[in-house]
Order: sequence, then structure tokens, then C-alpha cells
Amino acid sequence: MPTFSVKLDEQARAKVLLAASQRGVTPHAFMVQAIESAVTRSNEDDAWVAKALQARQNLLQTGLGVDGQAMAAYLKDKVRGIESQRPPVQGVEQLLAPRS
Repeated sequence: MPTFSVKLDEQARAKVLLAASQRGVTPHAFMVQAIESAVTRSNEDDAWVAKALQARQNLLQTGLGVDGQAMAAYLKDKVRGIESQRPPVQGVEQLLAPRS
């Protein structure tokens, strides 16, 4: 298996040693797990951004969307177990119109 080295200052090294010992793993295993977690998180972030860009593209192509504040209120109600109507799909012009 190919390897690479990571140079750590003494403070970072001490933190890794402490964290590894608290978890009952070797410093090497701790760093491997940390790298795997960072890669997973990075991939999830990339997927989230791609989904947001696709939603934006869909909005631009269709001219339709849902009011963000209304959707947030709907989702809060849903989490609280309160029945409420899902916000309607609207044209971009309506969504961008000044609110009174």
C-alpha cells in the first residue's frame, strides 16, 4: 500500500496522541479515520452544492419556485407535527416582487 507522510508540529502531534488514546486506537488509525471522515464530508458537501446548482438551473429553466420563508415555516411546522399546507409553486416574478 502506498504511503505518504504528514508533518505535524508538537502541539498537533500531542492532540492526535491524546485523541487516539481516548478512543483506544493507534495514532495511525486515528489519522486514517480522520482522513476518511474528511473525504466523506467533502464528497457530501460537493453533492449538496451540485444539488443546489441543479435546483438553480431548474428555477432558471422553468421560471418556477417556492418562497423560501414560506417553505421554512412549512418545514418547521412539519417537524413540530403541525399540519400545514405546502407552499405553492410560483413564478419568479411573484417571488421577486417586493413584499408589503
